[in-house]
Amino acid sequence: MLDIDAELRHWRASYRQSAFHRSTREFDDYIPTLKFGYDVYLLNYRHDLDTLMSNLRQRYERTVPEWQRLDWPLSEAIVRETWKRMRSGDCWQPVTHLPATTRALASA
Repeated sequence: MLDIDAELRHWRASYRQSAFHRSTREFDDYIPTLKFGYDVYLLNYRHDLDTLMSNLRQRYERTVPEWQRLDWPLSEAIVRETWKRMRSGDCWQPVTHLPATTRALASA
């Protein structure tokens, strides 16, 4: 299970050492693009990122509000870093509890 809050905490703690960090940017500037990167991965994990990249710019421009967008080269670097993290398995959290409705369905 992906815990996006935990992922954002990870990036908040480490973004200054990341390949995409720019000294002119605050962490909050990266959040919409980080979320976009994770969403794209979850929807397309079976595909090759390089193959998808040509269409991602248009998708980014359609889904991320203009005032939250970063320039595309920086956004592309962020998407690549989120994919790298997802592929490494460092972000996956074990499911330690299930909601009561899920437990009820599982035992039925």
